[in-house]
Amino acid sequence: MSDWLHSGPVSPIWPVDRFEVRSIRPNPGFGAADRYASATAAYEAAMRMRDSGLATQIQVIRIEDGVVLFDLTSGVEMPLEAW
Repeated sequence: MSDWLHSGPVSPIWPVDRFEVRSIRPNPGFGAADRYASATAAYEAAMRMRDSGLATQIQVIRIEDGVVLFDLTSGVEMPLEAW
């Protein structure tokens, strides 16, 4: 029974986060950053915030290389296939 205490490292059950969606909401100037493993989930989150008008600034960044895939204020909007 003591063997289970000395097993090797456990592999993670969730995939690694690959995208960060940053947003700033106008009142009271609240900022948030959410991370997603899936490009589709990050894309949908950004589009829903944009379409709802809840955020004044939205950015999606690929964590691996820091590339900005979507930026509402700068007009950057790469297609989902490029994410």
